[in-house]
Amino acid sequence: MTQSAALWRQLQQAGLVTGEMPMPNPDDQPPALFLRILLGASGWLSAVFFCVFIAAFFVSFLSQASSMWTVGVVLCALSIWISRMAKIPLFVEQFTFACSLAGQVFVVYGIWESSASGQLAAAALLILELILFASMGVRSQRATAVFLACAALLWLLGQHAWLYAQPVLSAAAAWLWLNRLRLYKGAAYLQPASIGLTLALCATIFIALLANSTELTWLRLAPSNWHTQVWVAAALSSLVCLFLAWQLIQRSVQQPQLRTIALLVSIGIGLISLKMPGLAPLCLLLCIGVALAHTRLIWLNLVCLTLYLLLYYYSLNNSLLYKSILLCTSGALLLSLYALLNRYANTLAAEGKAHA
Repeated sequence: MTQSAALWRQLQQAGLVTGEMPMPNPDDQPPALFLRILLGASGWLSAVFFCVFIAAFFVSFLSQASSMWTVGVVLCALSIWISRMAKIPLFVEQFTFACSLAGQVFVVYGIWESSASGQLAAAALLILELILFASMGVRSQRATAVFLACAALLWLLGQHAWLYAQPVLSAAAAWLWLNRLRLYKGAAYLQPASIGLTLALCATIFIALLANSTELTWLRLAPSNWHTQVWVAAALSSLVCLFLAWQLIQRSVQQPQLRTIALLVSIGIGLISLKMPGLAPLCLLLCIGVALAHTRLIWLNLVCLTLYLLLYYYSLNNSLLYKSILLCTSGALLLSLYALLNRYANTLAAEGKAHA
């Protein structure tokens, strides 16, 4: 089942639409993949040359590099104006996207150079991203604005509070994905917000893993009471994910026996997440993607889970023998759990057909 067909079925179940899914218009079909790659690459390349030309032109007239923020404001305003046009081609969309990112870099660089304050630059970036989110006409640019706004907020929080952003981002991203059909009136803004929050959550999880690595202690990403804050943030994330997982189970699982098993598995993942912070949000988003038949969300979380396990494996401060035993034991438990759940689900399905 394609993503559009699955979405139409979910809209029918919610009582928002009736009848068969309308046939797509051939004129509305996107170009082939290789054409989109070529158009996107050419748009970015053109934007790079354009931004370099604009920056060089303004620098030759400006006495100080700190005044570069004016160039950034002009580029951001130009990007907003172009993105609000109706049905802009892919080349122009990517060109605008690159110009917008360059303008944001110029604004932050200019403010940082003029004030020598990282906090002020982060606050300016946060305000700028909120303005771009509200003003941009392209969803991908709105999603990027949400992601950069979260990054600016984490920058403002500093070492002593950024860990607690993980449970907040987990709650916001998962809640938006779960209620994306109910909030269809604000889909133009809420759907990009869910994508941006998901990317920010993944980035936060990987930053926490990198901070836990002994080889990267020179970066000083972790505060002094690192282990206590990690455990508290992991516990909050597990509680949030368990609450949202129960909502997903109630919507997607019909058999009471399977609901109980799914709840027990969710509790188990939440407990494991106390030792492996960040595992519960990734597993929850993967389950939401499967329930919504959202292919991109599924693949994103599969890739993130693979990278997470690799980074977690190398961040363990133990011998190779201990790591090998841990991997073998975990793999055996997961395979046994999969076989048990698969057999139980097939048994319940066979009983349902017999009663029917």
